[in-house]
Amino acid sequence: MYKLQICNALTQEILREKTYKKPDLILSLLDSAAKGQECFLFDEQRRTLKGEYVSHSTLMEADTQVYKVLFKVKLSEIQARIAKLA
Repeated sequence: MYKLQICNALTQEILREKTYKKPDLILSLLDSAAKGQECFLFDEQRRTLKGEYVSHSTLMEADTQVYKVLFKVKLSEIQARIAKLA
């Protein structure tokens, strides 16, 4: 398993954490962010954030590879509407 932790670079707070079976989406995010593309992120409260990539690290927790990605974040002027799961 693979876990993505999106973190605030200034506070080290984990804004969102999600587990995946394959690392494809995580690696795609890292590639885009490292190339300087603007990233729109969502926190656990479903707020839209603009993120500027700072760095990332990987570590193992039992049988899960954890990708901790640090972003300088600010609240986006435009908030996406996210449907609630039933």
